[in-house]
Amino acid sequence: MFPEINFALKTSYYLVIVYLSIILFKKYVLDRESFSKATTIVSLIVGGSYWLAIVTNTSINSYQYESVGYSGWFFSANELSVIVIVLLALTLLNLRYNKSILSWLAFVFIFSMVPMIGTKTALAGGIVIVFIYAIYLLFTYKLQVVENKQTLLFFGTVILFVCLSPFSPIASNTQNLNYEHSKEIERVQVSDSKNEQSSSLMVRILSSRHLYLQTINEDYSEANGIRKAFGLGYAGDYNEDPKLIEMDFFDLFFSYGLIGSILLLIPLFYLFLLVIKNLLPLSIEKVLLFTALGLCLGIALVAGHVLFAPSVMSYAAILFLAIGMELMQRNDGVKNEDS
Repeated sequence: MFPEINFALKTSYYLVIVYLSIILFKKYVLDRESFSKATTIVSLIVGGSYWLAIVTNTSINSYQYESVGYSGWFFSANELSVIVIVLLALTLLNLRYNKSILSWLAFVFIFSMVPMIGTKTALAGGIVIVFIYAIYLLFTYKLQVVENKQTLLFFGTVILFVCLSPFSPIASNTQNLNYEHSKEIERVQVSDSKNEQSSSLMVRILSSRHLYLQTINEDYSEANGIRKAFGLGYAGDYNEDPKLIEMDFFDLFFSYGLIGSILLLIPLFYLFLLVIKNLLPLSIEKVLLFTALGLCLGIALVAGHVLFAPSVMSYAAILFLAIGMELMQRNDGVKNEDS
């Protein structure tokens, strides 16, 4: 009963965050200066506590087995990875408006966490966001002393971390990827002979999630019409300890059924309509924020730990606020009354 109630509460938290974002989306509640200060402080707290945990040797390991990495004082490396992706986009956004020492320190703290966590999620998301911003700087390079210093400082920071990455946990995890992949294939073949022809890419990305997906899909196929419409509950039909697929949209569908999942996704779709309505004109700020949002949704689909992770949804709310702040202003910073 406890896992069922716990999952229902997490779903409720997701709905609260989305509805709150919709309300605030339509109201001009923050200015750039206040938002920049707030997100800088948050990033300094997260990044500072992370490195304090490593320095004091009190950090929690990201993995229990072969892979290495540090999640600081955060219990879930996967959730921390999504939080870092969100904060990385926000710290880059802050550098656009406030090039203070604290803004740069917040960016360095968050960016330095990317290779240290050791997850593919943090690595891929961090590379995508930093690459987009780097391309933008290259194409908008200005012959101004101040701008040149900021641009060179950014690229110097990126180059420094690239040079140090081979000594970080993500380098070890990448080198062991083929070894882990072969062991995963063996487990798949032993667990179910029908998976002997499994795509190597799928196995590498999903890390056994497709096995849990197959199990719950069988439960769903055998369920009656009412349960198909309103769901199987937490983790399907289980005899021992329940286990989610850890792919958020699939967990949503199987837990709440066809009708239930549609109702739960309606506010999220409405939020996207608000974004699309105010999408143009594009700017690097919008591109960074939309990229972070797209990465979060992609992670929710493939790796989970987004929609039903209250800690991540709290930072997603900050991301929604940042998107709303950008969309509801014209380029001159005036509120867009037509929106």
